[in-house]
Amino acid sequence: MKKLILNVALLLIGTGLFAQSVPAGGKKITEGTLIYAVKWELPEQLQAMSSNFPTELKVYFKGDSSSLKTESQMYSSTSIMNASKEYERLLLDIPMMGKKFSVVFSPADQEKMQANIPDLILKASTETKSIAGFNATKYDVNEKKTSQGSVAWFTKDVEVTPNSLTRFYNKSYGFPVEFTSFMNGISIKAILKDIKAAAVPAGSFSASKEYEEITFEQLMQMQGGK
Repeated sequence: MKKLILNVALLLIGTGLFAQSVPAGGKKITEGTLIYAVKWELPEQLQAMSSNFPTELKVYFKGDSSSLKTESQMYSSTSIMNASKEYERLLLDIPMMGKKFSVVFSPADQEKMQANIPDLILKASTETKSIAGFNATKYDVNEKKTSQGSVAWFTKDVEVTPNSLTRFYNKSYGFPVEFTSFMNGISIKAILKDIKAAAVPAGSFSASKEYEEITFEQLMQMQGGK
């Protein structure tokens, strides 16, 4: 059971990608909360565990930092990143094991995860619609490595720092409000439900003392990886 929990939790490991480009413009919100409705495209071997994957995700952001928390009955994880500093940390809380782990991904760790980075080609359309109160433009997306097609909608009404879900999309397209994200080989369809400009909870972008600091290699060894 321990290995199974870790396998599921590690689906949320990032890819080491920190997309940077000239922002598209729009109203800049420097601190607040994002709420996404999400649908997980799980492989067959994980279908039986679909109830353990949340249908809504919350992101805190401030400046260049963001924090995405995923909660289930078996564990909770928090993906913290700062795109400008190319910094990423994963927090894992596994009550069944009585353990809390913190992993800061080194440049070498991020290099190891490069194979999981999607190679996206976007083509703009003329179709528009309103999503979460923002004017959005439709783009057809092709992931070259898998030939997987999808659709993404971007708005230029607002500018928000990238997070673990939106990190794969160049800022020049605008802010993604409906799109497919990728986590360790798993596709996630996300739709923005709400943006709230407000102060985020203290400690949203750091690990408290109760978390045990381990390396990415140690985490993979616990999972049974190499």
